[in-house]
Amino acid sequence: MSSDLVSACVFCAGLLLGIEASPWPGFGAEIGFSYGTLARRLDPAPGRQDLSDVTPKFVLVGAGGAREPAGDLGAGTPAAQWGVRVALAPSHTEQTQTPYSLDNVVTTGTGRSENFSLLVRLPAGARDSVEAGALRKTHKSTDLVHLGGERFVLGEERTLSAERIDLALGWRHRWPGLEAAVSARYAKPSGSTGTTGTFRLAGSPLYGAGLELRARRGRWTVWAAGERAAGSLSVHEESLPDFRSHNFSARASLEAYRVGGLWTGGRTEAVASATWDRSRLPFVSLAPLGTETVAFEQGFSSDSRTRQIFAEVTVRQAIGRAVRLRASLRLGYGNETVSLRDPDGVREPRRLDVTRTGVFGAGLSRALGSPEASLFLGADFKVDLK
Repeated sequence: MSSDLVSACVFCAGLLLGIEASPWPGFGAEIGFSYGTLARRLDPAPGRQDLSDVTPKFVLVGAGGAREPAGDLGAGTPAAQWGVRVALAPSHTEQTQTPYSLDNVVTTGTGRSENFSLLVRLPAGARDSVEAGALRKTHKSTDLVHLGGERFVLGEERTLSAERIDLALGWRHRWPGLEAAVSARYAKPSGSTGTTGTFRLAGSPLYGAGLELRARRGRWTVWAAGERAAGSLSVHEESLPDFRSHNFSARASLEAYRVGGLWTGGRTEAVASATWDRSRLPFVSLAPLGTETVAFEQGFSSDSRTRQIFAEVTVRQAIGRAVRLRASLRLGYGNETVSLRDPDGVREPRRLDVTRTGVFGAGLSRALGSPEASLFLGADFKVDLK
């Protein structure tokens, strides 16, 4: 039910083992379409802006099977379940600096997102289940970069890659109307940037844990979940003028905390959830700004710390014995602090205060900008194999 797999945010946490609404018992399939945005904005001076965005348009297909627990045990998760989902998207990338001047950096390009998820849940007695999940989100793009001067003059080509892989292995226990789950987590964020002036590559495994609590009473189901993985990433950098290799390890972490509720009435289900998502990564490889593009080619290293809040609303409506329609809207606000430092310690460090927004104009206020949005429309089907 969550829109994590069709979000433009590669490094935001995905809903790996938990589910927000129960699937139909038996075999089922789903299909959906989504439009997502992710934008980063820097205001270096009054009246000046540096804007960059990524806009994927996903097609999602999935299939799975489920079996409910006995009696009133648990709070909505099946006793046994399997599921696979694939979300593929072309995307457009764009970066501009306003107002226009001869030293502006302007970028435009195309890319693709390829996201996959897998879930297996096996019963271990009447009250328990062993569960495993895998999630991969990736975005790759090739951009044309205009490095100042007159308009429409190509400066260079740039390749970008951003990827997050998550694996989880957990145990779930059920009581009447209540359940709890704990899991061990493996996460591998990675990113690369390549231009004529710099090449950067980073990525290593991080390890952590997750916890989920769910309760159901009458028409209502509520849940709270959290996850965190931390460690060090290996980073390789080389830049103009001599492309000297710079290899080091840097601290990194990925964490998210989510609360939500489900109301069921007749053929209608309504879900609302909120997520607090934080990350620390020693690279920027998704929607880099023009200011960062110049700094990277000058040899500066980066440390990015992101803080975001996501709110999501989903409505699912049964229109027959075996068909349900679904609409989801997810909005996100946040900020990011990018610290730039000279590996040789000669030049003064710099700090960029970046706003994470969407691409729909001024939004609610000039300070916040527009929300980072994901809109999903789809349907799921119950398939009778007899």
